Amino acid sequence: MLTRKMFRDMGCHKSQFISIFLMAFLAIFIYTGVGGEWRGLQKSVDEYYETSNLADIFVYGNNITKEQEMAVLNLEGVTDVARRMELSATILNEKTLYLYFVEDDNISKPYIAAGSTFDLNDTEGLWLDKRFADSNGIKVGDTINATVSGLKFSKTVRGLIYFPEQVYESGSDSMQPDFSKFGYAYLSYKAFPVPDYLTYSTLLIKGDVQEGAVAEALDNQYSVYLEKKDHASVSMFQNEVSQHKMMGDIFPVVFLLIALLTMMTTMTRLVSNQRIQIGTLKALGFKKGAITWHYVAYGFALSLFGAVLGLILGPLIIPRLFLPSMSSFYTIPKWQIASNEPVYYAVSIALVLLCTAVSFLACRRHLSETPADTLRPKAPKAIRHGLFERTRLWVKIGFNAQWNIRDATRNKIRSFMAIVGVFGCTTLIVCALSMNDAMNDLKKWQYETVNIYESKLQLDSTITDEQIQNIMTDVSGEAIIEESIEIRYKSNKKTGTLRVTDGTTLIVPTDYRMNPIILPTKGVSITGKVSEALGVKKGEVLEWHIYGDSDWHESVVSAIYREPVNQGITMNREQFEKYGFKWKPTAILSARTVSGKYDGVESITLTSESIKGWDELTEAVFIMVYLLIVAAAILSVVVLYNLGLLSFTEMERSLATLKVMGLKSGNLRNLLLTQNLWFSVIGFAFGIPGGLKLTEIICSYSGESFDFPISSHPRTLLISFVFTFGLSIIVNLMFSSKIRRLNMVEALKAME
Repeated sequence: MLTRKMFRDMGCHKSQFISIFLMAFLAIFIYTGVGGEWRGLQKSVDEYYETSNLADIFVYGNNITKEQEMAVLNLEGVTDVARRMELSATILNEKTLYLYFVEDDNISKPYIAAGSTFDLNDTEGLWLDKRFADSNGIKVGDTINATVSGLKFSKTVRGLIYFPEQVYESGSDSMQPDFSKFGYAYLSYKAFPVPDYLTYSTLLIKGDVQEGAVAEALDNQYSVYLEKKDHASVSMFQNEVSQHKMMGDIFPVVFLLIALLTMMTTMTRLVSNQRIQIGTLKALGFKKGAITWHYVAYGFALSLFGAVLGLILGPLIIPRLFLPSMSSFYTIPKWQIASNEPVYYAVSIALVLLCTAVSFLACRRHLSETPADTLRPKAPKAIRHGLFERTRLWVKIGFNAQWNIRDATRNKIRSFMAIVGVFGCTTLIVCALSMNDAMNDLKKWQYETVNIYESKLQLDSTITDEQIQNIMTDVSGEAIIEESIEIRYKSNKKTGTLRVTDGTTLIVPTDYRMNPIILPTKGVSITGKVSEALGVKKGEVLEWHIYGDSDWHESVVSAIYREPVNQGITMNREQFEKYGFKWKPTAILSARTVSGKYDGVESITLTSESIKGWDELTEAVFIMVYLLIVAAAILSVVVLYNLGLLSFTEMERSLATLKVMGLKSGNLRNLLLTQNLWFSVIGFAFGIPGGLKLTEIICSYSGESFDFPISSHPRTLLISFVFTFGLSIIVNLMFSSKIRRLNMVEALKAME
């Protein structure tokens, strides 16, 4: 009997119960879906790193000897070491191939995707980047002709590989990897064309050891000490995972809170309206426990059904939305989806228990009354006149405002839930649109404001001054130097880029408002992200050194500028030469679209191609934007409609009284609309900074290389306003027919 009653009640109040189901479903759906994606990514890369035995520490130097290697191996905490030589080669008409000549393949081992296993005794073979090979139609058994520093040699492709240090690889200014132009190859040290000139530039270390101990073992003869977490590929991928994790943890909380609030208000109203039924059931002999479980079962059944459906569909749908864009950007041999994690069940059980507990709390007061008390009509709420009602302003604000203020103060939970619902909706829609704005603004900032060149020619280290001058004349270019550096301020360290200019006009530095500025000619200028990471301010002295050079240099920070992607230091040619360096450009910039082949040019990157790559990179972000917009729409409609229905039900007697007194249906509709708009204004006002803050948090997980411009665009605010208030008005109009059909006799008749 009670089961049939429960289904009848759900049918009569289907909108409220459907909303509870939807909120519970969306909370688990998003949590398990996004969780299945980021946990799958983390599991995939962790297994990849473990299988390949990725190095824990990377030490870079000019000539790491066997004695130095053994000295590091003997350090406490070190379990294994290996030396490696890294070179950049040119193949297939200016395509770049990074060569790793290894002395030992126990650390950072390649993953064999096709062909034979790696052989340290093979002097004529190489193991090639699979994605590079696929993009260029290279197969196992093909011959590769390469040029390194003017030295030409040929090797046979023995296998196709993935490399754990190249989960993320980008050999150009474009953030999107171009697998057709840039790749890597793994070779034995015995395959080096000129054995007498083989020098090792990298020392791979497994274990836990401090830099000081390594520095002492190497007699400070090294340039860079890099932990695994700071490696460009590792940190880039980990930042991506962290960003997705944060979104997957925060957004479900919004839907869970709305589900609980909806459950509380719906069950409170349901039990309150069924006082006589509860009293009748008690009078008929139904035990208190049976009646209690009957009402608690509403929350239990709805949340359980929603949670189970979310558990099933979340990992099946959401990860597959992200994987295409993720797999085009990162390289992992096996992509996994974490679809059966214990934490999913724990969170689902917690959600069901919370909804069940809220159902119990909502109905326990009425269920604890005696049958005689329950059969009596519920006493109306006592009217309390607030301080504001005693002021002269009260009589001037009009009946509409007076009536809504009193109703809101009498129903604080309903009012609070309305504000929270609009706040959540506004926060999500502002966050979604602001993320879209941030990505577009960064692209515009990077490619239209800062970098106004169309072509960037990357120069070979063997290029002559004469060749550089000829190329600059031919393409109307400007030369710059860009080097990887390590920056130090007190105990803080950070890797970055050193840019040396010589009257360059094709790169324009900007301030914190993205307005062009002119950097001072003395000292060095640093980007804002470096300033924040190191804690260094204008006028203070920092230290820096170029990768491959162990000498540290001191420089005064003369200016702090802002740049979207390349974080580091900028100085002019004169300052650079004062440190004893020779002016040897590494790149030439041109406002033209440059094509063709030039001697001494490793590669040519076009800005148009970089923009296309950026659009592909942001595809995953836009998927999240669309999910947020859909979620915001569902949240807004569900919350506002439920609250409108709840308000109408609770105020039905009052509305009938007002109608008897002569107020038209339009006047009553305005009463409800006024209250909805009040709550929408308050929720919207808090939702704007909430959405911007959430956007800032999400973008902060993109890593220290990106400086996202977070701002409140007028267009975004306008769309958010129209979206929020438009839904509020539409939901209010849904009750027009209810107000017109209001049965005044039934609403006003006395309860017997």
